Amino acid sequence: MHKFSTAAVILLLAASADHTAGPGRSDSGRPTDGVSGDAPRPLVEEVVRKLERPPTFPGQADAYYRSKRRAPRGTDTVELYRLAAERLGRMPRHSTGRRKALGAAATEVAAAWDFLGPGNVGGRSRALVIHPKRPKFMYAAGVSGGVWKTRNGGRRWEPIGDELVNLAVNALAMDPADPSVIYAGTGEGYFREVVRGTALPLRGAGIFKTEDAGDSWRRLGSTRNANFQWVNDLVVSGRDPETLYAATRTGVWRSLDAGARWSRVLKTSARGGCLDLEARPDPSRDFLFASCGTLGQATVYRNPDAGGDGDWTAVLSEPGMGRTSVAVAPSRPETVYALAAHNDATPNGARDQALQAVYRSDAGGAPGSWEARVSGTDPDKLPTMLLSNPVLNFFEECGFNASNEMFNMGWYVNTIAVDPVDPERVWAGGVDLFRSDDGGSTWGLASYWWAGGNDSGLHADQHRLVFHPKYNGRNKKRLFALNDGGIARTNNARARVATGPRAPCDPLLSRMSWRSLNNNYGVTQFYHGTVHVDSGLVLGGTQDNGTKNIFLQNRSGGSWGDVFGGDGGYSAVDPRDRRTIYVTIQGGVVFKGSGFGTFQEATSGITDSLEADAADHVTATPRNFLFIAPLVMDLEAPDRLWLGGTRMWRTDNGAGSWAPASARAAGGAKFSTIAIQPGNSDLVVAGTDLGDIYRTAGATSAGESTVWSSTRPRAGFVSSLAFDPSAPDTLYATYAGFGGAHVWRSDDAGASWTSIDGRGDAAVPNVPVHSIVVHPGDSDRLYLGTDLGVLTSSDGGDSWAVEDTGFPSVVTEWLTIAGDRGERFLYAFTHGRGAWRVPLG
Repeated sequence: MHKFSTAAVILLLAASADHTAGPGRSDSGRPTDGVSGDAPRPLVEEVVRKLERPPTFPGQADAYYRSKRRAPRGTDTVELYRLAAERLGRMPRHSTGRRKALGAAATEVAAAWDFLGPGNVGGRSRALVIHPKRPKFMYAAGVSGGVWKTRNGGRRWEPIGDELVNLAVNALAMDPADPSVIYAGTGEGYFREVVRGTALPLRGAGIFKTEDAGDSWRRLGSTRNANFQWVNDLVVSGRDPETLYAATRTGVWRSLDAGARWSRVLKTSARGGCLDLEARPDPSRDFLFASCGTLGQATVYRNPDAGGDGDWTAVLSEPGMGRTSVAVAPSRPETVYALAAHNDATPNGARDQALQAVYRSDAGGAPGSWEARVSGTDPDKLPTMLLSNPVLNFFEECGFNASNEMFNMGWYVNTIAVDPVDPERVWAGGVDLFRSDDGGSTWGLASYWWAGGNDSGLHADQHRLVFHPKYNGRNKKRLFALNDGGIARTNNARARVATGPRAPCDPLLSRMSWRSLNNNYGVTQFYHGTVHVDSGLVLGGTQDNGTKNIFLQNRSGGSWGDVFGGDGGYSAVDPRDRRTIYVTIQGGVVFKGSGFGTFQEATSGITDSLEADAADHVTATPRNFLFIAPLVMDLEAPDRLWLGGTRMWRTDNGAGSWAPASARAAGGAKFSTIAIQPGNSDLVVAGTDLGDIYRTAGATSAGESTVWSSTRPRAGFVSSLAFDPSAPDTLYATYAGFGGAHVWRSDDAGASWTSIDGRGDAAVPNVPVHSIVVHPGDSDRLYLGTDLGVLTSSDGGDSWAVEDTGFPSVVTEWLTIAGDRGERFLYAFTHGRGAWRVPLG
């Protein structure tokens, strides 16, 4: 049995639980007295007992994401993406839905793709702006899902930024004089690529602007350079809408002509550059604060006249101060708060990226006026958790059978906000939300990431807090929270928060209530998808949100259900019985379900370790399996499944037991994709993350000493393999990463290979390709999932066209073809824009 610590079980819930109140629940729909035990709500100890599943580790996910996007040394991948986007503009167009070519740069729109959702899951979001006079009009952004708009206060969202060259939108700013003018800054510049190995697609491509409330966008040409690859924050002047400010990795930039030209007004050498801008409400001048630095010494600067000749002066830079967020009290602008993480360079420093302090100035942030209201070494333990995972470090106090563990994330989750009408009431967001009602001296817990069925439940990892523009602290008390699960709202930002030494132990100690606003907010990040034959059942494995499912004939509002937790990977469904489901989570761990409520771990016989070393849980990949390990069912014999690690594993009895079915791959490689020849269970091929493609003609009898033959069309990550259903000796392979051919064909079942990337403007751009499928009725019709959307070929790969049917230019991790009530569809699972399908005919 695969064992996990109690801490590991707890960590999983950040991904597995429905962290918000269900659809239709109001903020008042909770117990009236809030006394622990008065309502049947799941507490931590119950969750530990019921859910023996492993944790989600974002660092491993990002390392996997990076491994698929390797580039030759010295390669400027940002430039490659730019060139690829330009290539897409010159490529032929094709409409799968209309089954015809549209011609190069076609203007005809054939919106035949159907967005399947999930519309209720959400994803990492860092930006929200609200129309000041029509507050039901709001704009939000997902860091890999572009810009979204709601016209009814979040009851339904619609994508309005799919035409952006880059969907990694990290910052939004609205012109206060004309709310139809909005700026979108791209690139998530919080050093994920250093700490978590995040790949380059989360870099940005400058600043985009709309002047018609999001109907159309254009990139500001002046930001098409390296200074604007990481736009961390944006501010539009309250006195002059032509004046803009941008905090980027190279400093603070100012434009005096609505973004036509920029000049750097604050240069910094701090690691990470400038990450936060805060404007003091002042109609006569631009009084700004800027915070620069993360994972190294940080400094807060201020400029009382940033729009004129004012100077940027360092006002706060305490030793050890890491990433710092700043907030000005709107009702008393002389009061300014700063939430700072702590850099601890000592080996295994327990407080690294935990709270350094909450600082406050009552003199407009002037030098020497800041005092620490609470610090990371305070004797009161609860507020020291502002930037950590509270429940993990309260196991002992809560009476759970586990040791306290520090899990700090101040470099990643770090936001602060002040009540618009009360300068003493301040909010801080880390993994969970906290509130202080006495100016930052004492704090209470306002959300619980693990409390799935409780109104106090809120998805983990808080990135921004935004008050409703009509907030008055009396009858209008709405507050919006943006986190790794999307967008949520409370109708009473002044409800009681949990205080005292047991505050993290029981969500009923808080009266705060949160409601999800992920209503068609489709920014889910998929890794893989499975469609059951003609039943309408679709499964998808997602980053940080487990494996989800939907029955298409019953869908309503794109809502998907929970199948299993963890980081969802590959899945499989028995074609004979859709209730028999196999799912994988991070590191190749397989679970089997007989229905949608009961799953058991199904790894018996797998002797290779399924975990990383304990010390490497945050950043390392598992030892013997990729973070997302391939799992494939043999449709000729559905009780036979294949799993890839450093060697191949096979089960012949529905995962009752597994046995090794190959020698280990050469060079420490791990298997990354698997395919079985149609009609021949004995011929199996498998690709690795180093570029080799292995094959055997005796798969059903292969054992741990069986050496599979191999070829290497090129070095790199083999992302998918697909046989032609109509010509089983024809096999296709795709490679992720940059450089070299990305699409290959073999006419002898994998013994030899030829590249088929095409030529000229009809060639596959030099970006990662993740998936290929062959039309079951037309061997010349091929479909590719790439980092920039879907490409098609009608001539067996001699030339390629852009799928121009309303499908976004988004990372498309997996494609599959399946029937639904007699009609064939192409399904696409994206990393940031949910799942889609289009009829094939």
